[in-house]
Amino acid sequence: MADNKKYYYMRLKENFFDSDEMIILENMDNGDGIIYSNILLKLYLRSLKYEGRLMFNERIPFNAQMLSTIVRHPVGVVEKALKAFVDLGLVEVMDNGAIYMLDIQNFIGRTSTEADRKKIYRAQIAKEKGLLIEDGRMSGQMSDKRTPELELELEIERELKIEKEVEASKAASANSDFQNLIELYQTNFGIVKPILYDDLKADLEDYGLELIIEAVKRAVKRQREYGYAQGILKSWNNKGIKTLEQAKAEEVSFQNKSQTNQNKFQQQKPVKKAPEWTDEGRLIKAGVDTTGMTQNEMYKLVGEMGLRNG
Repeated sequence: MADNKKYYYMRLKENFFDSDEMIILENMDNGDGIIYSNILLKLYLRSLKYEGRLMFNERIPFNAQMLSTIVRHPVGVVEKALKAFVDLGLVEVMDNGAIYMLDIQNFIGRTSTEADRKKIYRAQIAKEKGLLIEDGRMSGQMSDKRTPELELELEIERELKIEKEVEASKAASANSDFQNLIELYQTNFGIVKPILYDDLKADLEDYGLELIIEAVKRAVKRQREYGYAQGILKSWNNKGIKTLEQAKAEEVSFQNKSQTNQNKFQQQKPVKKAPEWTDEGRLIKAGVDTTGMTQNEMYKLVGEMGLRNG
């Protein structure tokens, strides 16, 4: 007879206990950390039914006393464990007491038949032998049907393969960028001394190749050394500039501000004044622009305008 109930299970990677959170957790409180990790796994399993929400039923959340009974550890230990889980970002406790297991979505799996649940162990043996045990009989060929457990294992293998490919791609990209940085330095500043390698690697990691190239351009334009480029990079970092687009926008803003200040300075420049008794002074008083006029021209114009005294 078919079993229509849903059975939930957790899928943990082999390095689950090697995460920073689990290492810190298991080393807490003089050995109690091992108990905390046991409690954590029990709470994960208990929360599967509600997709990571730790509830007694649809309306009532668990309290420490109830959890103590379920995980079979003293109330005081459970309370300390919950506090540690919160501090490590493993769980979040709502104001109404509901507890959420924050990473549970990475671990949840489920099947809908009792038969699937019972095939876990048999499927593993079958895989090792290159055969599939089905309905109690041995088959010489692998069936096209996959149990959820085998599907899960294949999914994890695919994820690990993708992760390795991504890491390999990142490593190759980092090596390529560093080689380009070395060539950039040598082209503009000379041979890179071995002592500078660590500094260049740190700059590449902190700022990225694009920003370093832009900073080097500005240093070379001013006939300065690489230290000047590093100063520019630090200045950008302090201003929160993380991309080449932001750096260029900041340069445009600086140029516009400089031009505005220059214009203001020119506008505020004092106007030359000549004594009123001179020809130039008489003309200025009369509203004449004397810019570029010679003395003889001013003398003649004063006479024509009848601006002389007596």
